[in-house]
Amino acid sequence: MSLRSRVMKGAALAAVVLVPAVAYADADGLKGTVASVTINETYADDYTAERGNLIVNEGSVARKYQWGGTACNGKNLSEANIALLFRALEATDKLEVVPSYKGGAGGARCLVGFRVQVIAAPPAN
Repeated sequence: MSLRSRVMKGAALAAVVLVPAVAYADADGLKGTVASVTINETYADDYTAERGNLIVNEGSVARKYQWGGTACNGKNLSEANIALLFRALEATDKLEVVPSYKGGAGGARCLVGFRVQVIAAPPAN
């Protein structure tokens, strides 16, 4: 192998190694009210696939956001944040959520954060 071909191979390898990984930003779902929160414990049939999920009523659509498991590997929620979701479930007439997610395996929406906000009162006539 000539010196020139070695240099070219080395440059090509360096270019591949030095290309930064693409980081995808969190996406925001539509705001809605919490319809349900599911927690899967270690003996649940669905535990391997997901540690839990949140269903948000986004108008005419009930959208699923999940965390943990094979669908959302490494994307887990803390116990404190799960408790906040249950509080939002208890107050569906007063609170709405805006979920933040990243794409997961099989098209899953992996919940990586959320905003809880007071439902705005309709404007007075």
